[in-house]
Amino acid sequence: MVKKILLALFVALMVFPLAAKGQEENSSGRPQVAVLFPGSVEFFMIERKGMDKAAEEFGLDLIYADAEWDAGKQLTQLENFVTRGVDAILLCSADNMALLPSISLCNEAGIPLIAFTNVLGEDPSGDVPGIESFIGINDEHLGAMMGEMAESLLGDKPANIVLIEGTAGTAPQRLRSKAFKEVVAKHDNWNIVYSQSIPGWTKEGALAAVEASLQKGVQIDLISCQWYAAASAAAEAVEEAGLPYDVNITGLEFSKELIPYIKEGKVDMTSNASIADMGYVTVKTAASVLRGEAVDKIIAVIPEIVSAENVDSVVPEL
Repeated sequence: MVKKILLALFVALMVFPLAAKGQEENSSGRPQVAVLFPGSVEFFMIERKGMDKAAEEFGLDLIYADAEWDAGKQLTQLENFVTRGVDAILLCSADNMALLPSISLCNEAGIPLIAFTNVLGEDPSGDVPGIESFIGINDEHLGAMMGEMAESLLGDKPANIVLIEGTAGTAPQRLRSKAFKEVVAKHDNWNIVYSQSIPGWTKEGALAAVEASLQKGVQIDLISCQWYAAASAAAEAVEEAGLPYDVNITGLEFSKELIPYIKEGKVDMTSNASIADMGYVTVKTAASVLRGEAVDKIIAVIPEIVSAENVDSVVPEL
């Protein structure tokens, strides 16, 4: 219930700044920086904390927008910010290909564009002409990490795998799936017997998908999830099903919710990297660009694997 209230508050905070500030001139005298999120999830709430901290430290006014997982809406939001003449735009794309026109829109207007968390274009490292910088995790690296977890748990034995993916069309969903499936393809006796993309990356959607996969009557050896809440949902579904065999479960991202599951062996592994730091560095990079300073084209965030062996030494942000 607390998380739902926080998410509702986050949506309000994301939407109302546009209404409040959209029709008035900048009275603070500080550079205005638009921050475009693809949708509302707890991950972005944490990232925003780091952004707000950096904005205060470097003297920037941030204006937030939420695209509600609609790439067309996000492109319109960006066009509106370009028309308003903001000083810089920070973009976490709802669709890495559909938002490519944002580059020319910003370049033609002379507005610096920085991508963060979700890449623009096809390069998983975030290297695309026309942007100042990309700050985030290489999602193909995360997909390969999912494969690495699978190999450490399954070895060379035959395996049936369930793949729970995030919102279809987003760069994380596409790139993580691509890299994970490349690892699976190296094992002739591994099969992905069920996969499902979950709109909005919701736990409820993941729970329903895992329950559906378990009802097909095929023994499942691994449930590989693209985010933390899907892993906890998978653990709940497996426990509720009362299966006569063990199922390995892996996720990505680390949360307080996952700690007991990992300690009890119900979730085997996940990943972790500082989300708040990613937001902080994104805004810090924008401040550097606006001061005319050189910045790195790619600022890579490198995650670590969290398991029962090191779970007590890792502090979750989610």
